[in-house]
Amino acid sequence: MQRLFGQNTIVQVVTLLAVMAMLWARPLAQAAPMAAADGYAPLYTALLNLHIPSTLAIILAILLILFGGFYLNVLLVRTNLTRQNSLLPTFLYCLFMSATATTLSPTLLANLLILPILNLLLLRGTLLTVSSDKIFGVAALIAIASMVYLPMLSLLIAYLLVAINYRLYSWREWAILLLGLLAPYILLWGYHFATGTLADCFAAIGQGLADLDIRISHTSTPVMLANLLLVAVAAWSIFSLWNRLGEHPVAWQKNAVTVMLAAVSGLVMLFYSTLMPANLQLFAAPFALCGTRMLSTPQRSHLRQRRQWTVWVNDTILILIVIAAIVC
Repeated sequence: MQRLFGQNTIVQVVTLLAVMAMLWARPLAQAAPMAAADGYAPLYTALLNLHIPSTLAIILAILLILFGGFYLNVLLVRTNLTRQNSLLPTFLYCLFMSATATTLSPTLLANLLILPILNLLLLRGTLLTVSSDKIFGVAALIAIASMVYLPMLSLLIAYLLVAINYRLYSWREWAILLLGLLAPYILLWGYHFATGTLADCFAAIGQGLADLDIRISHTSTPVMLANLLLVAVAAWSIFSLWNRLGEHPVAWQKNAVTVMLAAVSGLVMLFYSTLMPANLQLFAAPFALCGTRMLSTPQRSHLRQRRQWTVWVNDTILILIVIAAIVC
């Protein structure tokens, strides 16, 4: 099956749309309303107050996921992290974004903002760091994402690790980060100050950040097993790529690590949602890269039989991923 994602683009798009139709058939048939705001989420609450019809919200979720998948694919291709003629990153991204989704939700919308953040942080050319304006933009986007889903502030952890990787140590870069993070919140706090609700705003933010807990939802055994399978495959793909980073140029390594570090924030955010079954949307972007490299990177072997066996195993894994995503 993985050979399909290295050939005709039209066939790849048709396959992607067919799988998306299977993933979203049940949500479309049941048409649940938009998910309630999870804690303090002023931007998502404003969207929720528009009272978007259930079916339209689901269609918007599908379109946004497809757009995000293609956008991420372009980013990975432009930085030479994946091949130009393959939509496998889009396919894997859409699988993880759709597997546990039923409609528009705070995590779905907030995770889409990770993509422009990656766009600002990924290196182009020979420069091995990022400019000050991009640091400001990244911080501002993290703040905006947290207004959709407050635990998205944990992206700061991933950014700090990226800053170490890019050697962003100077006081000026720290000051720009702080200003970028505060800029959207200053506007929000100004609104609350004008309406006399500033104290309530601070209390809601503090309560939301303190709401750490290990939560396990009760669900059916097939759904739990499918979720565990997808989590295991994602973890193995990240570990596998991490072990092979040394095979690539420095710029490639830095870009790959930048994408992979989003999984660190995803792990933190699990303690603000449910630990099991895990919200796979939190790991969609890292898995799009790591899963693609795991499934499509040829293994070093001089034996043709060995190569054929590897292709068969990868095809089987990809089919199991699709089945598990549909079961979830």
